[in-house]
Amino acid sequence: MKKKLLIQTTDLSLSFPSASGKLQILNSVNFSLFEEETVALVGPSGSGKSSLLMLLGGLEDCESGSIIVNGSEITKLSEDQLTNLRKKTMGIVFQSFHLIPTITALDNVSIPLELAGHLNVKNRAIEILNEVGLEKRLNHFPSQLSGGEQQRVAIARALAIKPKIILADEPTGNLDQNTGLKIIDLLFSLNKKNKSSLVIVTHSTELAEKCQRQVKLEDGKTIESNW
Repeated sequence: MKKKLLIQTTDLSLSFPSASGKLQILNSVNFSLFEEETVALVGPSGSGKSSLLMLLGGLEDCESGSIIVNGSEITKLSEDQLTNLRKKTMGIVFQSFHLIPTITALDNVSIPLELAGHLNVKNRAIEILNEVGLEKRLNHFPSQLSGGEQQRVAIARALAIKPKIILADEPTGNLDQNTGLKIIDLLFSLNKKNKSSLVIVTHSTELAEKCQRQVKLEDGKTIESNW
């Protein structure tokens, strides 16, 4: 049975002005993601991996090209439409956690559920925090948690709505190796359980090899795609 296409980019380009002239970040990138697929975005620093991920999540605007996410051309959506699509379809995990420091782990995870109109926010937030092993940290603030625990909260927040698509930008970049390995195992385990699709930016060969496919970027271009 053919898998559904969840993301398709066509001739995607992005550039920024710089003191020395136009800086080309992405140059006519074509990328696809199918349901229940895991893809690693790999390549040297500055190759455009994180920029591509941000474009896929609608967190940056492209210069030219198209991005279709779950059947919608997101470059043509209003900010409200894009926000609505994202909160129902995507979970995003950042390297630096991006937790709200003034609220508890439970409240951090509850926010996307509330925005998505979930009917039983507290129970679902507790459920997913239990799944990531933080049942004893529900009422702790981010400053009271270790780096690994904060990333677990961030993963719980991203996966709380059971999104079709998970975008992860170097999710172990701020963690020691042992903690990072545990976080990766957790992320892949929950992704498989929820039958989501995962796009992960990484410099780690070991992590990339856990994915079904690797897409390599260099100088803003997709130069390799291993199936």
